[in-house]
Amino acid sequence: MNIVTAGNLLNDVWIMTKNSGRISASKTPSNVDKYTSLSTYQIFPADKRFIKFKIKACTDAFVLLSAAKNLLSPNFYEICIGGRSNKVIFLRIRRNGSKVREEHYFDAPGLLNCSEHKTLTVEWEVSGRITLTAETGIFMNWTDTSPIHIQGVGLMTGWGSDGMWIVEHSSLFTGYFCDVTGSFGNMTLLSTIQDISVIRCSSECALSDHCLGINFHHKTKECQFVASEQPVVKSAAHDWNFYTKCLKEKTMCLGCIV
Repeated sequence: MNIVTAGNLLNDVWIMTKNSGRISASKTPSNVDKYTSLSTYQIFPADKRFIKFKIKACTDAFVLLSAAKNLLSPNFYEICIGGRSNKVIFLRIRRNGSKVREEHYFDAPGLLNCSEHKTLTVEWEVSGRITLTAETGIFMNWTDTSPIHIQGVGLMTGWGSDGMWIVEHSSLFTGYFCDVTGSFGNMTLLSTIQDISVIRCSSECALSDHCLGINFHHKTKECQFVASEQPVVKSAAHDWNFYTKCLKEKTMCLGCIV
């Protein structure tokens, strides 16, 4: 997962989902635990009743709209984007743990792409209307006459497909950094400075529009400025500390929640 900064504003959250296999929560409700819950990252799309994202996947990208923030509810909508070899969208509904599921499908040939991010928006209204819109128009439009009250949103890819999601989100950097002792951000760097204090190093990063965080070696005083707009990749490294920016005070700390 990578959180991207633009000035002191968080714009996007990058989330990689690995292939979860030939599964569906609508068929086996316990499979909701295969989803990545956005609440883990202090992101709550239900507050605005929509989620806008870019997704790069060959097929079968799933969005779960759940009645629980942590997704552990028997009531949910499961949207499969790029089903049947990237030909359709499936909208599946579970209510109260019933063994009977509802299913609706919508033609959407070639909506996903293996090598290019596609921008999509999923919206749900109090009236029960659920839509999925792409850059070329609305691909799914359905209204539930007994709507589920959505509290949480999850992401998953399956049926042989990995996915890279860029979830639109806005939040301010509040000046806090999170550090992971004995860890190194094995990522693209902006620059390196020698013989500098950790306070000055983090202060320089805080002022940069393009700095995600820092690698700091406490013995040599080497400071490495880590670039934004890339997935967070950490590795163990003695005498190094990996610091990343936090948002929402200290509740959304970049490197520490990955």
